[in-house]
Amino acid sequence: MYTDHEGQEQDLQKKDVMNCLDQEQMQAMQDQFCQTQGVYCVCVSRNMRRLTSFSGTKEEQNFIDRVFPVATQRNLIASFSDVGGEDVIAVESSMPCVQLRGIAIRDEDGRFDGAWVLVAIDAECIRPEDQVPQIMRKTTTKAFDAAVALLDVLTKNYFSSKIHLAAQAEEIAQLEANEKHMEYLLQKTEVLTEILKMMESDVTFAQIMEDILERVGTYMHLSNGSLLKLQVDEEHVEMICEWADKPEHEHMRTYGSLPLAEVPFMTGRPYTISSETIMPKPFLDYFTKYEIRCGVFLPLNVNGKCSMYLCFTMMEEDRKWSVEDLRFLNDIKRITQTILVKRITKNSLASSYAALDAILENAGCGISVNDLKTGQILYANDAFKEMSMTEQDRIELEKVLTISPDGMEGIHEYRVAGSDKWLEITFSKIGWVDGKEVRLATIYDISKTKRYQERIEHQANEDYLTGLYNRMRFEEDLTKEIHATVRSGGESAILYIDLDDFNHINDGLGHHVGDLLLQNVADALGHMDGVAGHCYRLGGDEFAVIVTTRHIEQRDAMIRNIQNLFSRPWLLQGTEYYCTMSMGVVRIPKDGIDLSLLLQRADIALHWAKSQGKNRVEYYNNNQCTSSVERLDMEKCMREAVEQGCKEFEVYYQPLIDISKPERPCCGAEALVRWNSPKLGFVMPSEFIALAEYLGLINEIGYHVLIEACKRCKYWNDFGHPEYKVNVNLSVIQLLQNDIIDTIKNALTETEVQPSNLTLEVTEGLAINDMKRMQEVLGEIKKLGVRVALDDFGTGYSSLNHIRSMPIDVIKIDKCFVEDVGEDVFSEAFVKSVSQLADALHMHVCVEGVEDKNQCDALKDMNVDLIQGYLFDKPLSVDDFEQKYLY
Repeated sequence: MYTDHEGQEQDLQKKDVMNCLDQEQMQAMQDQFCQTQGVYCVCVSRNMRRLTSFSGTKEEQNFIDRVFPVATQRNLIASFSDVGGEDVIAVESSMPCVQLRGIAIRDEDGRFDGAWVLVAIDAECIRPEDQVPQIMRKTTTKAFDAAVALLDVLTKNYFSSKIHLAAQAEEIAQLEANEKHMEYLLQKTEVLTEILKMMESDVTFAQIMEDILERVGTYMHLSNGSLLKLQVDEEHVEMICEWADKPEHEHMRTYGSLPLAEVPFMTGRPYTISSETIMPKPFLDYFTKYEIRCGVFLPLNVNGKCSMYLCFTMMEEDRKWSVEDLRFLNDIKRITQTILVKRITKNSLASSYAALDAILENAGCGISVNDLKTGQILYANDAFKEMSMTEQDRIELEKVLTISPDGMEGIHEYRVAGSDKWLEITFSKIGWVDGKEVRLATIYDISKTKRYQERIEHQANEDYLTGLYNRMRFEEDLTKEIHATVRSGGESAILYIDLDDFNHINDGLGHHVGDLLLQNVADALGHMDGVAGHCYRLGGDEFAVIVTTRHIEQRDAMIRNIQNLFSRPWLLQGTEYYCTMSMGVVRIPKDGIDLSLLLQRADIALHWAKSQGKNRVEYYNNNQCTSSVERLDMEKCMREAVEQGCKEFEVYYQPLIDISKPERPCCGAEALVRWNSPKLGFVMPSEFIALAEYLGLINEIGYHVLIEACKRCKYWNDFGHPEYKVNVNLSVIQLLQNDIIDTIKNALTETEVQPSNLTLEVTEGLAINDMKRMQEVLGEIKKLGVRVALDDFGTGYSSLNHIRSMPIDVIKIDKCFVEDVGEDVFSEAFVKSVSQLADALHMHVCVEGVEDKNQCDALKDMNVDLIQGYLFDKPLSVDDFEQKYLY
């Protein structure tokens, strides 16, 4: 019934308690139930994850999948309400002898956690043309009803208690994980504090490094840590010092003086190589020679030139470096760099302050330094300042840090009352850069380990302009109405409305008048008898009305009333204007009971009305499908491609060029999707993206592109280009999903890419059309550390009024303003104005569509940071991009 690749989404804040149940016990109960009742069954979670195996043979499963496709089963699960609602839902098929039902599994609070999906074959209704295999189990409708009732009772009285116990076990496991994380923070703080104390040590640099390598290696359970140095001839590499957990893991006795060509990472770039990383041959040869499984190699600069490398490796065990591992090792690198610079500058007080400030500002925690005698705060980094949200909080926290040092050594917890934060503060005495004895306080925000944050879901149901329900609410209500219509055996309908030549009003009178017309139309429709509460704005000038089974007798009267409404002029700003409409009508269940199919047929009927001269109403009929065969073929191929894991959708990369630097280096790429279909050939985005959004497949395709782009960016960062970033476009459908933030979090966690190296692009039109919603969503994305770019800037009509309130990092100027730059006064003035605006708002500017040298030269003095266009490169396959810009 359900395939293995479905339902892979996981809640990052809390595991699905269904997954914690005894699945063997569930399987045994299910198999016994199916055998005795003569039915088929499988259990799935609310996230569509299969929890039990199908109770039957492969032949039996193939027959059921043919009668009830995966999409139908998915719609069944989606029909259950999260809280309350029906516990048993039935779905009929075109084969009367086969029935499908779902039984809700709810927790003690009534929240929907999963469902049993049951299928039965009524032996009394089998027709010869049904071709039901002899092997199939058979029963009767009456017996099936009894079996469903029995399983519903078992679920309520037994299964829900199991979920409750599993949830308690999960909460205990979470508490244990929090304790382990606090132990980790404590150990990290102790190690970092001890290493910071070494900055004032009088021993040699090599002795300090041996001590640092030992502490880091022991803390991180490494096999080896070493410091390499480029020799004076710049052709050989030697090992200055080393630490190893075992004698057999020491390299120094065999390392000697190696030719630079045999040390592949000695390039001035950082390298992060996990055990499963696919390595180029030079790295593979080096790892094999020294029996290394994985390693982190970080460069150290002397007088602006890379001459040393910190190396941390594992010899016998595999390891996948975590984000916390890399942050800690980079902190160690910065401390080592500071010690090195301090020795070179011969303890210059000024350079010591500057270097120490750079280290402490990037230490990953809040840091405060207090005079032991006076209690005065001598230094506080930005992370510390951000930990106190109000002035009163800052005063209270400073009191804690400046009181008498007696009895204040070690680790303490403190609650910031105003902002409700929990902080862990570690106190220790150290020597300051000017020789004065001070108290160092390192501060970590441990709020997440002290309490659980309840997730707040916000669903935008209302259209921002008209006050009607929006497309998301339309599809939700229509799904419910379809189920109600099927259950009752009645009839319902969809009225799909589009204003005729609406663009003429927008272009001729201005968008503000167009908006006023849409508001008047919405107000008039929303007050009609039978329409009120069932009218929706789908976007642009498109509206829809659901005629429910209760109002179906009024359908023809409702259509006439809507036609009469548009036969009269509309009063806009004191002047009357005429605007007609075209309507497509589909009937449920006559024209179908599948949501996607009904919307498609409503669209066909509407376009038929348009093609017949507009200002008319057309009911859907099969003859209208003739002109839609090509689109349906593409739809079928696209559905198949998505069901097969989106492998046909290839990601191309167009380089981003930094023209603010003399050498104009590549600094990353924009990820662009292409569809390489075995049946349709190579399909460009302009031909399939709109259809993917219409069919609701854009989320799967978009997530595939996001994951692939993040993986490649992580690979680029690990292999010598930590500065490379990747840009990924988000469609309106993706951004309006309630779980978009969780989706991005999941991509960051799965690929381990640095959030700051991911830039998500949204179009200007989308941002402006739902400003409040976009501010909230983009604000949450920014909190993840991800950058946001505003694409197609300049093509909207309210850009400058709203740009300052948008939480964005990059403005991308549309290519239409670049075509005549250097020749056209308006284009040049526009680019300069945007650049000045971006500079004032601390944003970067990227210009798209640069195709010749004259355009590039004209942009030099306009404060433009990035350029993208065919002058440098077209979108490239991943192999071509990496061959040209990575190695």
